Amino acid sequence: MNKINAMLIIKSNMKIVLFHSKHLKKYKRIGCYYYSIDFKHGENQILPMKYEPKIVEKSKNSVSPNFNSLNHNTDNPKTFSIILPPPNITGSLHLGHALTATIQDIVVRWYRMSGVDVVWVPGTDHAGIATQVVVEKKLFAEKNINRHDIGRKAFNREVIKWKESKISIIRNQLKNLGVTLDWNREIFTMDEKQSRAVNEAIIRLFDNKLLYRKYSLINWCCSLQSTVSDIEIDHKEILGRTYISLPGSNTPAEFGILTDIAYKFHNSDQEIVVSTTRPETILGDVAVAVNPDDIRYKGLNGVKLWHPFRKCTIPIIYDHSVDKNFGTGAVKLTPAHDIFDYELAAKHNLPIINVIDESGNINCKYDEFNGLPRYEARTAVIQKLKQMNLLRDSKEHKMSIPICSRTGDIIEHLPKLQWFINCKEMAQKASESFRNGKLTIEPSHYQNQWLLWLDNSKDWCVSRQLWWGHRLPLFETKYGWISAHNTDEAIKKIGAKIKLTEKELATLDIRQEEDVLDTWFSSALLPFSSFGWPDKTEDLKKYYPLSVMETGHDILTFWVARMVMLGTFLTGSLPFKNVILHGMICDSHGRKMSKSLGNVVDPEDIINGISLEDLQNKIKANAKSGTISYDELEKALVGQKKLFPDGIKECGTDALRLTLVSQNIKNQVIHFDVNECYQNRMFCNKVWQATRFVLMWANEKKVHDYMSLVPNNMMQFWILSRLGDCVHTINKSFQNYDIYIATTKLRKFFYNEFCDVFLETCKPIFEHGTDEEIQTTCKVLLYVLDTSLRLMSPIMPFLSETLYCALPGKNKSQIEYTQFPEPDEFRQWRNEQLDDDMKTVRDIITAIRRIRSINNFSKNQSEIILHSKCHKLLHKYEDIIQHLSGSTTLCFLEENSSLNLHSISDVVGDHTEIHLLLKGGSLEYKKYYSILNSRRQRLQKQVKKIEKSLSLSKNVHNSTENVRVTRENKMHSLLQEIDRISMYMKTIKDKELVTE
Repeated sequence: MNKINAMLIIKSNMKIVLFHSKHLKKYKRIGCYYYSIDFKHGENQILPMKYEPKIVEKSKNSVSPNFNSLNHNTDNPKTFSIILPPPNITGSLHLGHALTATIQDIVVRWYRMSGVDVVWVPGTDHAGIATQVVVEKKLFAEKNINRHDIGRKAFNREVIKWKESKISIIRNQLKNLGVTLDWNREIFTMDEKQSRAVNEAIIRLFDNKLLYRKYSLINWCCSLQSTVSDIEIDHKEILGRTYISLPGSNTPAEFGILTDIAYKFHNSDQEIVVSTTRPETILGDVAVAVNPDDIRYKGLNGVKLWHPFRKCTIPIIYDHSVDKNFGTGAVKLTPAHDIFDYELAAKHNLPIINVIDESGNINCKYDEFNGLPRYEARTAVIQKLKQMNLLRDSKEHKMSIPICSRTGDIIEHLPKLQWFINCKEMAQKASESFRNGKLTIEPSHYQNQWLLWLDNSKDWCVSRQLWWGHRLPLFETKYGWISAHNTDEAIKKIGAKIKLTEKELATLDIRQEEDVLDTWFSSALLPFSSFGWPDKTEDLKKYYPLSVMETGHDILTFWVARMVMLGTFLTGSLPFKNVILHGMICDSHGRKMSKSLGNVVDPEDIINGISLEDLQNKIKANAKSGTISYDELEKALVGQKKLFPDGIKECGTDALRLTLVSQNIKNQVIHFDVNECYQNRMFCNKVWQATRFVLMWANEKKVHDYMSLVPNNMMQFWILSRLGDCVHTINKSFQNYDIYIATTKLRKFFYNEFCDVFLETCKPIFEHGTDEEIQTTCKVLLYVLDTSLRLMSPIMPFLSETLYCALPGKNKSQIEYTQFPEPDEFRQWRNEQLDDDMKTVRDIITAIRRIRSINNFSKNQSEIILHSKCHKLLHKYEDIIQHLSGSTTLCFLEENSSLNLHSISDVVGDHTEIHLLLKGGSLEYKKYYSILNSRRQRLQKQVKKIEKSLSLSKNVHNSTENVRVTRENKMHSLLQEIDRISMYMKTIKDKELVTE
């Protein structure tokens, strides 16, 4: 169909008739569907009767290519620069990514519409550990091979293929979210420019003696065969005996047991009993420690104990750090496999004996245990201790198990030679930058975490034993280590340093470090590497430092702190001056989203809708590809069916975006409910229907120019005043990243003030007003609608763009390029006295509706009498009150009038009584009193039921704050209704209309 032509569909006897747009006016009142594929063409358009997200979103080309670059003005002194935290290439985006992208897109759209030169940099992270794990799982699931079977080069080629496919998916997902990223600036943390920046940063750190190599205890994943950072570790809390399955093992390992073992004094029958959760590490014990204040162990200083396996003595030492209340109060020290023990051993100059190798097997001289997997060795050691009569007790014990989040393996602490960055001075500067006010962090409750982490910052282990990642640009020779971008540069630097001849340099044995860098290192450079650092580019000069760093609170220390530390060291300035942290997306029950729980939701499934069957097939595909285990599959399927019994209804992008930012993003947890998302689709439809109504009358009356207004009644002045208040609030909330305030204000204005009040008051004018009154009303409606759509644009870009283009004279406009409404231009309409007057009027209308609703009366059953101190004001708005409350009869009594009415009454503030009169006399009231009493009893039973569930939930481990608050809110609502009913019943009794 030609885009300029319209399509009219009239359904009659299953026939479809197409008409040219010039014939539309004749049919517009018969409920036809009119679809214009491109809403920019044609004037006086009639929108489809029903809002359809797919049609609205397909009618736009998602986002303009290189949108931001088209908007740059090199002469504009006002700039706003920000980077999207790069999602990992391990898979498709989840709701957490959608939240971050939506928050930032709203803010950059607002800045752009406010005339600011905006740069928003997209990118993806190579995610060293996560990507290597997921690709290896894929290889094993599909071809039954691992990376060692194909070698490093071939494996990295597999990873690059994975990367290319995932980046394309991620890019499309972001575009489907409607985000306006600067795509011509897209980065990947391992592309050529970023790799050069990474190498330069490491070289500078090494040459400044801040990067060094040392032997230290690190987090080791035996399955991954690499060091991992603290953020890659999940701590599983267990209450007692628990069996955990390990990758590569058919037998689950037992945890949650505290074992008491006797250590005999050397050449004595005396003994000291130690408590441990790791009996197998007794093979590497170097001492037993007790607290010097523990009276049970007085006088043991210098006593030697006999090691039952190594056949040597170990000392008893005193240290105040030992917890007297843990087990027997005496603990064995195995510094090679425990952080506390390692620090204590260093303090007391004790040796370090490693008895577990990198594969998690026992490595000792005791043949009975040597080569056993560590948890099989645990059972064997306990059995041997029992034979030696050294096992004293075992009992269930609450503990925390460190688990690698990438592989599911139990983390082992091992002493290894690794590369570390000395962070002391950089951390101190990062801490000072906050203390002296140069750096701000919101919300404020994360500020203590910032200071605590930096003030106690340890050196950063940056080396990883992976195949995928940035290899450290460090080269080893017999003359020591040298830093360089490549081998040739390394040889030249050594030649200059050692004064070697050309022949010596030609035969120099040189080897690059095999280890790769922690992924957090490369991502920490993005605020400046994105703009060309280490080169002094124009972009770097103009857009660095960033205007703000907006990200999730869970990576405050791992990413944000390191960006500040490295940015300050490498560029001499803070990478940003403001940090805004948002919460973590959880499901409606407050649970963290996890594939194993079945509560992970793909944004695309919310946008397009999906059946339960297809949702379940996705989880099965995850199990088949190795992303989740088959043990987790059944649990995930059950959890998903419980959450989405009917699948997910189509909500559209605009509704998803609105839902994501409708809660305070600065809260620690953000609850996401798919049902709320569908309700927001209904709000989109409300906006749609209101626009259709306005356009119908504007087209009918041929109103085109509506920007010059001369309001001619109080309601028009009032809605313009409320619009000005809305503009002020939304601008302020965007500026402060309190987007939920903007969404709340927008919905309240459009739903409750524009649609429920103002539009309704316009209908009598359209029916009975003069032509001039109707013309002015249309102009005000269009003006308010125009402004409202621009206010909505950053949050709901597809809907607002489509409707804006349908406004008179806007068919060739793009809302993204229009001016965002500013408070100053609406200051002329602000009238606080009028706002207060209308609030009183609206409160009375609400009370009239409420008294009818609770009492289940129609407007034909009763008369309304208002007894008020504000009778003059109410007389002024009599028609409005009567029309909006649906009252056929409305009477006013002045304040001093005497009342002796057979009525049911309600009150509004301290100024107005509302009396509802029933036709039918006292018999009707007696019948009504009985109905009210029955209703109150039913509500009281519901309250008791909720009270019981709240009481039980206090003792339920998995009860969430969100569920509790929802129940409390429901109970509060019921109690309010009960109070109202009781008041109405008291009114009847007080007037002696009934007796009990």
